[in-house]
Amino acid sequence: MTVPAADRRAHPRRPVVVREARCHVGAEVFFGCAANVSRGGLFISSVRRRPKEEVYEIRFELPGLSRTFQCRARVVWSRAYESGSRLPPGFGLQFVDLPDEERALIDAWVWGQPG
Repeated sequence: MTVPAADRRAHPRRPVVVREARCHVGAEVFFGCAANVSRGGLFISSVRRRPKEEVYEIRFELPGLSRTFQCRARVVWSRAYESGSRLPPGFGLQFVDLPDEERALIDAWVWGQPG
């Protein structure tokens, strides 16, 4: 049986609604809605496609944690809007330089342990 690429994940993910994930690239700033997160990255639900390998400065918070996470993240895949598709449009970001301490906090949050 072949496992779809979206299901081949290096780290467990947890659904999340982050209403504001602020992304900076050059002078451009845009906001997206994060739909899931792991210690390795997050998915931004957006109709705005981003080029693969583009790197952003991102900032986001997770519900129940009193911390703002900030790091660089790289676009590793992108999905366009398709009428009738059950998959939302958006793009996957991989954290580039998120400190190990903050990765551990995200792990604990994903696994439902107090932060």
